[in-house]
Amino acid sequence: MKKALLICALLFVTATTLQAQGNVKVGLSGGLLNVDTNIKIDVPIIGNVFNGNAINETGFYIGGLVDIEVTPEFHIQPEVLYGSAGDLSFVYAPILAKYYIAGKFNLQAGPQFTFSSNVDEIKDALELISNDIDDAVNSMGIDLAVGAGFDITNKVAVQARYTFEMTNRYDGPAATALLIKPSNLFVGAVFTF
Repeated sequence: MKKALLICALLFVTATTLQAQGNVKVGLSGGLLNVDTNIKIDVPIIGNVFNGNAINETGFYIGGLVDIEVTPEFHIQPEVLYGSAGDLSFVYAPILAKYYIAGKFNLQAGPQFTFSSNVDEIKDALELISNDIDDAVNSMGIDLAVGAGFDITNKVAVQARYTFEMTNRYDGPAATALLIKPSNLFVGAVFTF
């Protein structure tokens, strides 16, 4: 959590400095968050033994962003977001490339770093499989985010994106057989200053 606060502070200082130089907007983002965690057990020779949806929770996200205009059509948008869904809470740090394809409509893609501030619910779901998983579930993952946005005005936009976990959150015994991969859906609004 200290790392997430440090990232927020660094992002704010960088954004304030860049905004003074022009072509940079600082803003707030928030909206609906859906967290969906799939667990897959794939045993060699036997194949797929279990493929299930362990967690599917809906909640909210809120945070800050910086929109850096590289060209009128291409922007870089780093964000730091806090999300809460059910008993889960996360800090998300996406770094998105935004490309305006038609007027105010843009496509977004890039890496997202996800920090679980509480992974107890995932551990509880996994205890059905093994009782010794406390140190085997990672609290940090790397996702691929893809989405789209629309600028309603110069200061208000809407956006939606989906993230795919690229890393396995489980690194205990038989890590190649047990895959824990959360994905997230973000649908919300952006307000820039």
